[in-house]
Parts: sequence; C-alpha cells; structure tokens
Amino acid sequence: MKRKIIWSLSSLCFCTLVFAQKSNPNFSKVKVVGGIEEYMYQPNGMNVLLLQDNASPVVTVQIVYRVGSKNEVLGNTGSTHLLEHLMFKGTPTFNKKSGTTITDVLQNTGAKLNATTWYDRTNYFETLPSDKIGLALQIEADRMRNSLLLKEDKDAEMTVVRNEFERGENDPNSVLDKEIWSAAYIAHPYHHSTIGWKSDIEKAPIEVLQNFYNTYYWPDNATLTIIGDFKKDNVFALIEQYFGKITKSPNVMPQPYTEEPQQYGPRKVIVKKPGELGVINKAYKIPGALHEDLPALNILGEIIGSGPSSILNKTFVDSRMAIYAYAGASNFKEVGLFSIGVGFPVSSKHEDIDAKITEVVSKIQKEGVTQDEVDRVVAKISAQTILARDGSSVIASELTEAIAAGNWTEYVIGVDKLKKVTPADVLRVAQKYLVEDQSTTGYFVPKQNGGQNENAPQANNFMPENGPFYYRHGEEGHSQDKIPVNLVALQNGSKVETCLSSTVTEKKATVYKREKVQGIDVVYVKTSAKDFVTVVGSISLGNFSNENKNDMIPSLTAEMLSQGTLFNDKFKFSEKLQKLGVTLNINASTSKVNIGFKCLSKDVDQVTTLLAEALRSPLFDKNEFENIKQQFIGNKQQNLNDPRQRGSIALTRNIYSKENPNYDLTIEEDLANIQNATLEDLKAFHKKYFGPASMHLVIAGDTDNTNFNVSLKKSFKNWKGGVNEILNFDETVKAEAKTEVVSIAEKPSAELFIGQYTGLKRADADFIPFHIATYTLGGGFAGRLMQTVRDNDGLTYNITSGTGGNAVTGGYWYINASFNPSLFQKGLDATMVQVDKWIKDGITSEELENKKTNLIGSFKVGLSTTTGLSSTILSFIERGLDPEYVEQYPKDIEKVTLKDVNDAIKKYVQADKMIIIKSGSLDKDGNPVK
Repeated sequence: MKRKIIWSLSSLCFCTLVFAQKSNPNFSKVKVVGGIEEYMYQPNGMNVLLLQDNASPVVTVQIVYRVGSKNEVLGNTGSTHLLEHLMFKGTPTFNKKSGTTITDVLQNTGAKLNATTWYDRTNYFETLPSDKIGLALQIEADRMRNSLLLKEDKDAEMTVVRNEFERGENDPNSVLDKEIWSAAYIAHPYHHSTIGWKSDIEKAPIEVLQNFYNTYYWPDNATLTIIGDFKKDNVFALIEQYFGKITKSPNVMPQPYTEEPQQYGPRKVIVKKPGELGVINKAYKIPGALHEDLPALNILGEIIGSGPSSILNKTFVDSRMAIYAYAGASNFKEVGLFSIGVGFPVSSKHEDIDAKITEVVSKIQKEGVTQDEVDRVVAKISAQTILARDGSSVIASELTEAIAAGNWTEYVIGVDKLKKVTPADVLRVAQKYLVEDQSTTGYFVPKQNGGQNENAPQANNFMPENGPFYYRHGEEGHSQDKIPVNLVALQNGSKVETCLSSTVTEKKATVYKREKVQGIDVVYVKTSAKDFVTVVGSISLGNFSNENKNDMIPSLTAEMLSQGTLFNDKFKFSEKLQKLGVTLNINASTSKVNIGFKCLSKDVDQVTTLLAEALRSPLFDKNEFENIKQQFIGNKQQNLNDPRQRGSIALTRNIYSKENPNYDLTIEEDLANIQNATLEDLKAFHKKYFGPASMHLVIAGDTDNTNFNVSLKKSFKNWKGGVNEILNFDETVKAEAKTEVVSIAEKPSAELFIGQYTGLKRADADFIPFHIATYTLGGGFAGRLMQTVRDNDGLTYNITSGTGGNAVTGGYWYINASFNPSLFQKGLDATMVQVDKWIKDGITSEELENKKTNLIGSFKVGLSTTTGLSSTILSFIERGLDPEYVEQYPKDIEKVTLKDVNDAIKKYVQADKMIIIKSGSLDKDGNPVK
C-alpha cells in the first residue's frame, strides 16, 4: 500500500479532493497526478493544470511560457526578459491612457502579482481574491496576443532594465556567477545570463522584440495553472471565454539545437572588482533536470554544502578558513553545473582555497558518503515538501520549474526518486561528474578594501516595520538560490490536499485561543492547514540599547544558540533538526529576539524540546564563538561596498541622535563591537534577557494535532528570567535639511535616499492615514513614483516610499531608489517633482478608494498562509493589541477619510526639511565618478 503524503498550499487547508470532470468536449483530460489535474484545451493546444481548494477565497492564476533566455541568439540576448517588462505596459483593453493599466487593475483588487524570466521559461502570475479570477484570466489571455509593444514603451523600459542589470553588477557573487556560466558554456545558449548583455539591452530594436513575441507567445507554448478557490465548470467557461478566440501558433516554433562541444581541460576566470571577501566558485558540467543522475547529484549537493554538519562547513567555516561555503546542482532542462562555492577573508589565498576544494572532492570520490547522510537528506526534503507549501503562489512557483524542466509531474514524484538513491549512486555521480577537466573555476579577487567616511552609517534596521507590499517585477535567477524542483516534490501517487488559511474574508471564522504557559504568552490559531504548523515568537530586550555599549551582543548571542547546547553539540543539534526538515530561526536586533520555525504537526514536541535547549541551555563554546565572530566580521565587511547599506545607514544617522534606538552605527563601529565582544558578555546578556517575562509565541495551522501546550510545559518548566520593560528612548532628532554623499568606487548603480523624521508611532491615530499616503506615493507598481519615475521616465528599476523605525518610537518617512550615476541628478529631480506635488496637493478621492481596496485586499491575501497569519498576529500582540485586531485592521483602513490622509501629509512632511543621501560612484558634489 502506498503511503499517503499530504502537502499544503498555505495555512488553512482547503482540503478539497478533485471532482470528476463535467462534460466539456473542448477540455480533454490528460492525467491526474497527486491530485493535480492536467487538461488540454483542444481548440488551441493550451495546457491547463488545476488544483482546487475551496476553503478560503484566494486563488493563484499563473501562465508559464516555454520560452526563456536559451531561445535567444546573439544580438537579442535579454529579449525574453525585456518582453516580460513590456507585457505589463498594456493592451488595447488595459492601458495607461484609459486608466486601466494591468498593475493598477490587479493591485486595486488586493492582488499580489509578478513575473519572472529564467533560462527555460517565463511566467506571469497573480494571487488575488477568488471572485476576481475572471479578471486575472482576461488579463493573461489579452496580453498573450494583444500586448502593444510600442517603441516609446521600449525606449523608456530599456533604461529600467539596464538599471536592473547595473544593480546586479554591484554584487560580486552575481558578477562571478555570470562569468562562470559564460566560460563553462561557450556554445549552448545558457552561455549568456537571462538579463542579457548590456549592449543588447540598450540597442535591441522594437522589431526584434515584436518578432520574438510573435514567435513564442501562443497558447500551444503555454501552461495555464490555477490553484485555489474555484469551481471547475466556471473555470472551464472562463478559459473558453477569454482564450477560446486565440488560435494555435501559425508556425512551428524554433527551438535551440546547439549542443555544447566537448571540454578538453579545466577553465578559469578571474574577476577583479572592489570588494571585501575573496570568492571561489568551482563548477562542474552536469546533465539536465530530468536525467536519471540528478537526484543523486542533488543529494550530493546537500551532503557537501548544507548545514553545520556539511563537509564544506566542517572543512572551511569551522577551521576559520572561510566565512561561508555552499554546494548544489542547477536543475535546468538541458544542461547544468554542479557548483561548490567558498567566500573567505582576504588574508587567505585563492590558490590555497582552490586546492582544498579539490581535496574535498577527491576524498568524496574515494570514500563516498554514508547511508546515514543520505537518509538525513531524504528525511529533510520529505518533510520540507509539506512545509514549503504555505501558499498557492508557492505551489505555482514550484510547478513553474517542473514545467520548465519538461515534466510538471516531477513536482509530485521527485521525492520518490530521491528515496531510491543509494550511497553507491552518490559515489558514482561524484566520480562521473566532479571531473577537473570538465570544470570551470571562478575567482573573485577584491580589488580594494571599501572605505567609509566618519559620518556614513549602517542599515541593520532599515527595513520598515509596516512597509508597502511590493512584489518584484523582473528577472529571477542571477543567483542560483532556488530549491531544485525535484527536491521539493511529493511522493508518487499521493493525493494533493492544498491548504489556505481561513482569515478575515473566509467562509469559516478563524479561532483564536490565548493563555499563559510557563509564563509565556501563547496564542493558538487553528486553521484548516493539514499536518503542519508555523510558530513565531519574540522576546523583548527592553532598554538594552540604552544600557549597553555594544550593540552586536544580541545578534552574536542569538547566533551562538545554534552552535550547540549542554545536551547536544552543534552537529548533533543540527542533525536532529535536519531529520525533521526544520530550520530553527533565532536572531536578534537591539530591541528583541525573534524566534520562528515550521514543522509537521506530529513533530511539534521534538522541535519544542530543541527550541527550549537552544534558548535555555546554550553551550557557549569558546571555539565556536571565535568562528562566529569571524563570520560576522566577514559578512559585515561586505557592507562597506554596498551602496544601499551605506546609504540607509547615513539616512538614520542624519535623522536621529546617537541615543535613539533607530540610530545606526557605522560599519566600522559594528566591526569594532564584534571584535571587542567577549564570551562573558554573551553569557551575561543571555542570563539577564532570556526568559518568559516578555516572551510571545504564536502557533498557527493544524494545532489540533499537536500537544504544543504540553510540550511547552515540559520543555520550559521552571524557566525564569527576562525583562518586561517599557522602552525609554531619547526623542532628540536632527530636524535640519542636509545632503550627504557616500562615495563607493566602481558601482554602476547608485542609491538615493530621501527622508525625514515624522515622530509617528504605530499606535498613533495618524499612522494609518499617513501609511495610506506613503503607499499612494510609492507602494508597488501602482504607486505614483513607479508610474512616473520608472514607467514614464525610465530612470530606475525600483523606487519606493514607506515608513521606518521601531514600532513604539517616533518613526521616519523615506524614499529609496536606484539610478545609474550618470542619471542620478535627473532621477532625483524627477522624484522631487512627485514629492512636491504630493505635499502640495495630497492624493485624490479616487486614489484613496483604490488604495483602501488594495491595502485591505492584499492584507487578507497575505493572511492566507500560516506564515503570514502568525507573523501578523505576533506584530499585533507585541504592540499590546489582541489577536482579534486582525479583523479590526481592515475596518480601521476603511474609515480613513481623504482629509485625514492629506492633513497627515502636510503635518509630517516638510519640503524644506528633506535629508538627501546619495550613495555610490559619485563624487563629493554628487556627480558621477569618471
């Protein structure tokens, strides 16, 4: 009998089995695998995948085109990605002139939308309230064949995409990765990166893009995926209504046929740019995703490079030769690379690290791996196939990669393939593919150390606590950080029961329960999620930042908690979590310790025991402490050459006094604090601040099948300590206007920050009106700044506005954008035109109603996962609110008036008090460095 594995799509399970197809002769059922139904729409050959769950009124609509950067030729590299941008520009039905842009129309329903491009595919998707499913299908059908693709749109969007390219060039690992693929594949079209070469981005004629569009964007080259709340007969009717008029492609679509010639020896590339760490990436040629050897290669990558027990971590990080190390196999359709990467201090030599990597590979090829290592990886991935399905958009995304690989059922059967892998298979693929003559090695050599003037600061706390929902529209895949598709698949033959959280809008009310357990404030949220839960929590640090001189102590202490306990050393602790497929996240700022994990319901007791061990009984090993310090120093040093980090630091330092919790230290100050920290400092901090006094935990999901209460009582029995303090802070701010330049050499993309102190706290009556105001200015694609500075002027890839700062302190308002240094002043001027208009005229009544709908809708969509629901509730109870405020928050948005919003703008933003930060390759006057 086959064992049944249930996986879930989000947090409140919409455990609905697939119903039999009602008669519709135009839809031919192909197969059902794991509960996912595949149909062929006969009139035009479009592939359709359906996964139904009616527990929560949320649905994801996605269309995947089987065209990617591999379909491009010399001269039109980046065409797929540039087209992805242009296909948001409109159709005769949805366009800017009529006030019905695709992004406006979708965001005004509360949709979360995006599109991504990769080597083998392009996808467009939106997660939205299910009563708007017809709108999503109408838009996707319309832009399939009716995209305008105008020259003026291309000319404006070219500079946007070029800025995206330039942002990638700021990152050493991205640059090195691109060079390695270009050297490894000299003939196959994986040779060029998805975003393309800069000259092709700049010069591609609109006719080339139109021809590419007319060649590949047809229904018989697409897979339509619908996941969530729908009725099948209704969906069939809507597909027929919107896609039925579109014919098959009139021509055979050309496919690349170039094969990579044999490699006759190792290749090497060297990149020299400003940076703080050396990097080596050694990459070996491997076959495509559906090859029988890929499961063994994926397991090999996990054993070599994932977690504290990995071979690379023990070899490089624990010995302090390196700051980080990783390994993994790409899972592209045709060919790929197995990469081993190491980042290390400049005191180490590239040649020594390279030689050590070769030693590691040789040892694996000689000794192989153990059955226990293989079993741990398979157990980890089996659990993560369930835990990763927290949202219909996540399932859609992972299905995308299976579709791109050439067989969507890999999403379902992948784990079954992994379970058949033996240690002998892993040894065989290591010997077969990790061959020096089939390798390409890349060196990133830091050209110079970054410097920082005494006034330039650091961005640890920049991310706003209530920032706008922004979903990146653009390229995915400059770095290979995606989980291989066959590592997140399900067991063959299992029934897929997708799960979406029931929240404010659902058909079933959410149930909250709150109680004190061993002094811990615990909130239980039962959802219809099946077989898993998400747990998030925090411990307040009270007035730590006012009473201590070393701001790095909290984060160093939190990192040490995973480095072994009094009951399990680092390796045993890591291996226990790995077998459960759990990542235990514990990190800290100067204001609180954050806690989080997701696990199978049946494993809650084991994970809670390990959490208690980490929080209550850390080992505080001296050698591990020195390892952690070196890793922190290496990671922090990289910020010296990051324009965004440096710029955001400068912003807060120019707003707040040194004593304010929102003030950021310089990177040099952070580095000194790391160096000066002692193990005794960490132990004293842990003794004082860790305890139940201010600890909150929220558990959401399948709580009925857990004994969380019992587990907490057992694991946290007699635990005392912690602080329960009201934060005292210095309200002194710097109100004067100022412009500061942070100069960083050889960065093709510079960062702009504009901001000023508002003094608004999250609990203030003006906070929500002002949030609506800033969201109107710079929230997502439909924000004014994106529609003007980006879409009209083509000056930036991304520009946003929001509010930042600790939730209980007086916050600040900011704008952030990236520009090419040569366009920086033009970008600043264009931004200020919109800011001045916003301050002077406010927003319109139409904008207010659209933003209310947008914010309320996206809030509810965000609650459709256990992760989103638990995190939102935690943020509320940390501020002294009840969990039920989840229901009240949309009502508070709804009651805001136009006068409230426009009064808030004038009250909190003054044009003569702007702080402007220019960070990048700019001179002291803000001009581009030549």
